[in-house]
Amino acid sequence: MRPAQTQQNRRQLFFLYFMDCQTPQKPGGSPDQTWDVAERAVRGLYELFAERGLEHCLGFCSEPEVARRQSALLQEVERNGCWQALHFQVRGYRPPGATEDYDWVRPMTWYDYDEQLEAIRLAKDDWEQSMGMAADSFGACCAQANDYTFPILAELGVRQCYVTAPGRWNASYEIGHLWWGAFPHTRHCSSKSRLAPGELDLYEFPITRGLEPIPAGAPDTWTVTDCRAEAELSFDETMAICEASVRDQIRRDHPVLYLHNPTHNTWDVTDRTSGRRRAVETTIEVGYALAEKLGLELTPTTLAELHAEADRLNAY
Repeated sequence: MRPAQTQQNRRQLFFLYFMDCQTPQKPGGSPDQTWDVAERAVRGLYELFAERGLEHCLGFCSEPEVARRQSALLQEVERNGCWQALHFQVRGYRPPGATEDYDWVRPMTWYDYDEQLEAIRLAKDDWEQSMGMAADSFGACCAQANDYTFPILAELGVRQCYVTAPGRWNASYEIGHLWWGAFPHTRHCSSKSRLAPGELDLYEFPITRGLEPIPAGAPDTWTVTDCRAEAELSFDETMAICEASVRDQIRRDHPVLYLHNPTHNTWDVTDRTSGRRRAVETTIEVGYALAEKLGLELTPTTLAELHAEADRLNAY
């Protein structure tokens, strides 16, 4: 029997951008972050994208604590066309009604199946109660996860996620980045391995980043360069990362071509003189320039829509 092969979409370059909305003073955030800064970050980024008619591709991915505190703000931008996701940092998390925080040092990487299932279930319910919507998209703060994470997310009804950081390796207890050898682009997840495409409906979206790991400083630690606004990359630096990623997708016959870039709610995006704001604008400019260079149509999209397009193409 002839197998059904994966098809490729070579008309469009899909474009996504998102803000991880982290809890002030919790691990993963900025030491000087405040709730006021967190609000100005969301409003500023929304306005930047809306001014360009690109709010549809913009996601706000909030921790449960942020959803509790700023649900009205997040629901406002959702009504205005932005997509939403649950972003979860287990370190320091206190579920509603609990009397103690989760460990402030131990990352999700070192949680076994049962305790990880319980933590994510609590966080998902917490977020959904605040937001009044289903958490069908998920982001793992600091890319801290293990082989249990994908089957747990699938069990809890999550359909798309950004969890992996292909190329990052730091096996220390505090960091827990175990992504050496991970598949570099979008894929259906596996219930057996965090590194490989698999059989789950859950669809993973690694962010756009350099393809070659570089030494991270400490012995046997590796990282990759990405286009986050906080890095304040130039146009040429951003183009080099984005073009290398998309050309790698083309050479692999990857079913969809995409750019997926991040920032965080730890800085004031309303400040139009900010180098970080300029970096966000540069990422958008690079998207359009790269699409033109490759003869593609830049298509603003969401995690759920690109997942649907991948399924239409019978993607792995």
